Amino acid sequence: MSKLNPGHYLEMMDRLHVIMCNINDHCLEHPVAKRDIRIESLLEKAIEELWDAYQIVGELDCENNES
Repeated sequence: MSKLNPGHYLEMMDRLHVIMCNINDHCLEHPVAKRDIRIESLLEKAIEELWDAYQIVGELDCENNES
């Protein structure tokens, strides 16, 4: 396992943001997702889960910057 440096947290947050934007822009806004609530719901749930991960990484970044 590689060592973490402070930049890794910001990097992870950026990557999660990119993924969330891609899911939103290219999947959630797609006409197929708009026509089927099952697809739309699962994509929204995926974004919510990624947002939770984003928040946790941000909290870890704050904790590591305080020490």
